[in-house]
Amino acid sequence: MNDSQSKRAAIYCRVSTSGQEQEGTSLQTQEEACRKYAAEHGYTVDEPQVYREVFTGSELWDRPQLSLLREAARRRAVDMIVAYAIDRLSRDPVHLGVVLSEADHAGVGVDFVSEVLDDSPEGQLIRFVRGYAAKVEHTKIQERTRRGKVARAQGGRPLPGPRPRYGYCWDDPRPHQKNRLLVDEQTAPIVRRLFSDVAAGVPVRRIVDCLSAEGVPSPGGKQLWRRATIIEIVRDPIYSTGKTGSFRHKWAPFDNGQDGRHVVVRPAEEWVTLPDVPMLVDATLQEAAIARLAYNKETAARRCLQPENYLLRAGFVFCATCGRPMRLNTRRDCDNRYLCPGGEPGEEKCPHRPSISTKRLDNSVWQDVMAYLLHPELIEAELAKKMHDDATIEGDLAAVERVLAAVAREERNLVTNLAQLDADSTGAMAIRELLAAKGKQHKSLQGERENVLRRRAAWEVAQARLADLQVWCRQVAANLANADYEHKRMALLALGVRVTVWPAGREPRYDIDASIRLDAFSVRNLST
Repeated sequence: MNDSQSKRAAIYCRVSTSGQEQEGTSLQTQEEACRKYAAEHGYTVDEPQVYREVFTGSELWDRPQLSLLREAARRRAVDMIVAYAIDRLSRDPVHLGVVLSEADHAGVGVDFVSEVLDDSPEGQLIRFVRGYAAKVEHTKIQERTRRGKVARAQGGRPLPGPRPRYGYCWDDPRPHQKNRLLVDEQTAPIVRRLFSDVAAGVPVRRIVDCLSAEGVPSPGGKQLWRRATIIEIVRDPIYSTGKTGSFRHKWAPFDNGQDGRHVVVRPAEEWVTLPDVPMLVDATLQEAAIARLAYNKETAARRCLQPENYLLRAGFVFCATCGRPMRLNTRRDCDNRYLCPGGEPGEEKCPHRPSISTKRLDNSVWQDVMAYLLHPELIEAELAKKMHDDATIEGDLAAVERVLAAVAREERNLVTNLAQLDADSTGAMAIRELLAAKGKQHKSLQGERENVLRRRAAWEVAQARLADLQVWCRQVAANLANADYEHKRMALLALGVRVTVWPAGREPRYDIDASIRLDAFSVRNLST
């Protein structure tokens, strides 16, 4: 070891948070004290050997600056490590022991400005006890912090993160004053555009490219959008329900045994419910967008080497015996077939597992669909019937609201009667039980009313699309000869085509059903 006049020293400074400015703990005061100590002891400190970081002292392996310092010590790039206090190096006694042992093995000394490092058994015990006490205090701080967050959320105030949900803004951007989410007039139109485009069948990657090319900032403030960001927005229930909560996510280990943790969504019952926020889109639109994402995933071309050769793949063909979707089964002898999968492990097996030639079925089904499309008056008749049937929604809504009003009157009467009785009387107890039952009935009826309202919204969307769909049917009938693979698939989707295949020996081998799906219709994507 060199003498004290030539020892090279490294300084390590750490605070847990950027706002820590207490005497002896801020980065600046720590560094000043460490430099003064090094000068008094004749150590030389080069600027590259000053390591500063803001990180919790309960971690060891994740601290980047401490990792660089340990690497320098292992290379003997320094002779001494100077820190202000033991807890600045680590609050965990085990971690502290690792660092000290590692430095000792490399022949590097460790000094602390505010306390003496005693290597005797008594000194080691004292360090361990002090480190353990610091670790316990850190755990208590975490628990107090969590209790404070839970209390804030239970009081109806959201936990403010670095930024609000995309499409919303805080009512007051000042720290500790963010109590409510409001509609952001700049980003809310982007959210509505995303839902409309996805529901209309615009590929997500095309949406990503368009937003990036237009210079629309992403939720993270960057110019480039990511596909996962759009999918996350579309699936977020807050936009169509207005309902949100705190503690929606948590850290969990990977399911595949991989080291480390990742963020997962907690079960909804573990959320702390917050007051509703303004809705940005209709529930029907979000359902259509989510369904479209599922359809895109199922029918993605990457799942098939030559998708254009198989018109009915991924979702149009079903087994008549077990009802499962049939899968494409490609073979070397070119006898490609749609095949019933038979059932996953643990499921009841299909007794027949029928299969049929892809070429035979695709051609035959498309001929039948063309015959249907060449008579658009048939489609228009089906649409008119569908509109008439859905018009019964108003009657359903009126019926539910009548029952709701009656239950509300009964609840008011019960409350009036309860106020006239002694709280501990038998009659009061019976009325409270009736009130509880009526409360459950009221809640259930409100759920039914919401379901009917969703049906009415879907019916209104369908009516708005009816005229366009009728025009489209006539356009398609006039251009069937030029229909390519993509337009054929969109026609099958819009008509709600479902092909059921029976086992060999039955004639006909398949049945075709078509129930026009207005929720899947888009003029932009279906026009030929």
